[in-house]
Amino acid sequence: MGLDAQVIAIGEFSKEIGNYLEYGFDSYKSTSEGSTVISNVFIASTSSTSHFLASCFGVGAWDLGRHELDAYAADLNKLLESDFVEDVPTFLELRKAGFKFYYLPNG
Repeated sequence: MGLDAQVIAIGEFSKEIGNYLEYGFDSYKSTSEGSTVISNVFIASTSSTSHFLASCFGVGAWDLGRHELDAYAADLNKLLESDFVEDVPTFLELRKAGFKFYYLPNG
């Protein structure tokens, strides 16, 4: 069985970050400021990209006790030089907004 994974973000909704959430600003029209929201940030659909994504945050794909990520420990250079480059601005905006990030393996 292969591995896929994602990095999810959990935090408080604000209009300032609405465009950076997975479903786009319009989907959150009725969401109250401060409500907890969850959004995918990075999605890896193969085993190799799943392991790579985990390594960008200094964890192993199956380090199940270490999947709450330190957003400031992320290797931005590795992410920017990878297939995840387009998702880095979203990550940075949600990080700035105080979101917490989690690595979620599916295998």
